[in-house]
Amino acid sequence: MKKIFILIMSLFLILGCDSGNSSDRVEEHIKKNLGNNPTKQQIEELLISGQVIYGSRPEEAKKYFEAAAKYDPRGAYALSDYYLEKEEYENFEKWAKQAAEGGDSRAQFNLGYYYDERNRLEEAKRWYIKAGEQGDSEAQFNLGIIYFNENNWNEAEKWYLKAIQNNHSKAYNALGRIYSEEKRFKEAEYMYLQALESGNNSWQIYSNLGYLYYELGDYSKSLKFLEIALSKDKENKVINCNIMKTKEKLKKYDGITINRKNCKK
Repeated sequence: MKKIFILIMSLFLILGCDSGNSSDRVEEHIKKNLGNNPTKQQIEELLISGQVIYGSRPEEAKKYFEAAAKYDPRGAYALSDYYLEKEEYENFEKWAKQAAEGGDSRAQFNLGYYYDERNRLEEAKRWYIKAGEQGDSEAQFNLGIIYFNENNWNEAEKWYLKAIQNNHSKAYNALGRIYSEEKRFKEAEYMYLQALESGNNSWQIYSNLGYLYYELGDYSKSLKFLEIALSKDKENKVINCNIMKTKEKLKKYDGITINRKNCKK
């Protein structure tokens, strides 16, 4: 802590209040302290220096990151973040790839997400896999989604299970959907209940449980969970239709608020 405090104070002295010549002073500071063979501590100081001033002096921070990036993938990651914030996507890709190829899981995830958003799914999968293999639960979960949408449910199950092992609460519900579609209802029920236990109380889980118990013929239980789902999303047409169908099975016609014509058969 003492070293960091000294570093922050020295940065304050280097930058001063005037931003006019601060960029030149930063370059002089880097040259003076870095040398040709920087130690791990010197590289760490570059990264910390950039992080400390990034909020108020992003251009000067960038110089510290550029110097660190020659030796450490974290510097390249910091640069990729800088360019992503500025929406300079070509530079973002350049530095994110350098960081990702150096093993930085954050950069690997960001690249995966960047390509995922642009529907470049093969590239997205490549980087998500690398991040997922390092234990990034969000990358694992997103891989599950991609494979599910590609109807590759075996791979989707594999990555959802990995995400669950890393405490990703949404993965329980997603895996429950696979098991439900495959008529593996007991396994689906377990996953949905685990999702609730993990703190994920979204309407989708209650709705999925309602559908599952309907398929199992337990209409009272189905109605219970569907009504909870509806309380969380009152305008949801699908839930309303499922409640109507379930009440008809139970021969309960009170409180039906939707016309059968508006529901799919």
